[in-house]
Amino acid sequence: MNSAVEIGRLSSIDVASFAVGRSSSANALDVDQCRSLCSGLDCVYAVYPIGGFDDIGFCRELFEELKPRYLEFTVVDPEKMELSAAQLRALSTLDVGKIANELFVLKDDLSLLSRISHMDALVQAGVELFQIEVQSLADPEARIARRSHARIAQFLFRYPALIGDSFALGVDLPDVNQVGYNLTLTNESARAYDLSQQHYALSSVISIVKGLRAARIRRA
Repeated sequence: MNSAVEIGRLSSIDVASFAVGRSSSANALDVDQCRSLCSGLDCVYAVYPIGGFDDIGFCRELFEELKPRYLEFTVVDPEKMELSAAQLRALSTLDVGKIANELFVLKDDLSLLSRISHMDALVQAGVELFQIEVQSLADPEARIARRSHARIAQFLFRYPALIGDSFALGVDLPDVNQVGYNLTLTNESARAYDLSQQHYALSSVISIVKGLRAARIRRA
């Protein structure tokens, strides 16, 4: 999102997330731009510092200047043991709620569901939400086997997740204990900062949000 008009059209969302850098670019806002957009929000928001935690001073500046509810960050693979341990230490020093992104559950790769110790360590470091892209609970061309749905639901009961999927199909997603949904706006000039494979135009996001809310009301 890069305008007050877009912010106004997304008034029904629960969390907005912004990539922020020391200067504005194709894939990031600067602090002043982000502050201006956040002032028009009716929901809580997260910031994703471009460059990650390498610049702790900038991270602290973002918290002081923007006062976000969440810090969003990209998870380091636990197989990269030294980098992962360093990330967990850095997370623990930052007194703000966290959203972990770039997590995937794929038709042919369910390995995330076995990373219990790493997920627990992320929770201990202050992660409150996990942004997980599933490929897919809905798309018939890349559908995760139904026999795996119970395992996914058990995993998400333990770790609160915002899931991404093929929402554009207009198919009701099965309930796998997700707490919400993640939608990444299309950016024609840069790759999505969270590496999401699903991108949506603003008009599509508005329609999808309305559809998801209607489906939730029907199930209630």
